[in-house]
Amino acid sequence: MGEMMQVTVRKPLIIVLTCGTLFVLVFLHHHYTSTSLPQLSSSCLKPANIEHLLDILNTSNSQIERPKCLGAVRELLGRIYKVEVTGSEVKVPDSMVELVRDKWLGGSGELFEKFEHPRVITVTDKLTSQTSTVNPLRAMRPKPPGGKEESAVRKMIEASKPGCNFCNDKQTLEDTFGRVYWEKSHVFTAENSFRFYDYTGMVIPADIHNFMEIDAQTFETMLTYSAVTWFGNINERHPVKTHPVLLWDVMGKAGASQVHPHIQMFLGSGYYPGKFGELDDAGKRYKSATGGNYLRDIVDLHIALGLGFKHKSAAVIVPINPTKDREIWVIGGNNIYDWAWLYFISFRAYIEELKVYCFSQGMALPTSVIAQTSAFGKSGELMIVKMGARGDCTSPYNDVSSLELYLINSISTDYFETIAAVHKTYEKYKSKNPDKYEGI
Repeated sequence: MGEMMQVTVRKPLIIVLTCGTLFVLVFLHHHYTSTSLPQLSSSCLKPANIEHLLDILNTSNSQIERPKCLGAVRELLGRIYKVEVTGSEVKVPDSMVELVRDKWLGGSGELFEKFEHPRVITVTDKLTSQTSTVNPLRAMRPKPPGGKEESAVRKMIEASKPGCNFCNDKQTLEDTFGRVYWEKSHVFTAENSFRFYDYTGMVIPADIHNFMEIDAQTFETMLTYSAVTWFGNINERHPVKTHPVLLWDVMGKAGASQVHPHIQMFLGSGYYPGKFGELDDAGKRYKSATGGNYLRDIVDLHIALGLGFKHKSAAVIVPINPTKDREIWVIGGNNIYDWAWLYFISFRAYIEELKVYCFSQGMALPTSVIAQTSAFGKSGELMIVKMGARGDCTSPYNDVSSLELYLINSISTDYFETIAAVHKTYEKYKSKNPDKYEGI
């Protein structure tokens, strides 16, 4: 395996410093080799929620059933993330007890106790510096009965049908090379009328105006045939365009200019632009420092935490430092169809289980799917989608503020609830699409 590299990283030993009700999770420095990390197995810690996970991480190895797993999780967690847990007592005046306990917290004495003694978890990725904070209490707040938002969204979609130019390819701009067609669901590509990047294309399912009605075959075709073929056409004519990126906003609250489903596509010139470039660069620096694979280690860590699972060569996780509520990552290996299937499952989980109807998605694909360039061995290996909820589609309030735009990401949803919804959807579709599960 070659010479082992010794690097300085945060030691996985967790120490809790207490002062009154303030406590901070700290990682110490430790020297280790790139091959010393114990092998992680599927969901080896089995936490029930975020607070339970914190309790497990602060447990001594001798007190749990699988001490090697806990040691490996701590090692990998400390290698990639900085985790801080802080809390200080909140004094609720008598004049506000009824408001807080009975109206905000649904009359729950247990939640009121947590409200008075909150724990805030802050997670920072050491390589990207992205920081997310979550107060588990926010995810425990009583939720209003569902159904109203879905009904409102369906009415919005129906009202947008008359005059929709995405329902007819003749009402969209055409690329200079023509269009990429898939006749079965009338999926076609078009040029963006108001470019925000050079050579900005779109994939549009003309016959499916409602995103909730996109079937598995159409979903897969939009990504693995229409988009990939469009990327190839652009690269053939402009060889400097090598790194494929896609964006997809669902509904106006998420930033979509039109209700009709449409995926935006463009290519970076020798690199992934924007945040995917940061992700790609983080992977290179991580490999240089540790000898490990950044995204693969993130996947292994999250699966061990109970926040992910694999499907053939692909994996889905709910990250512990997300950008948005209900965030899901689907990370591919060497098969774009495995990745696309797990992405479709996550898409359906939003709609069917989590009742998320306004959401944003960003994707990066490997350069190898579209062109034969000399950059293959050095860069362009991402196959990932990140998707996140954008709030109640009917709410007049924005889902981002100065906090998210310029500082950190504030999260209000339960990570374990999200991954459970994805897994439930995954199991549900086994009977509908058994061929996708062959060989598992």
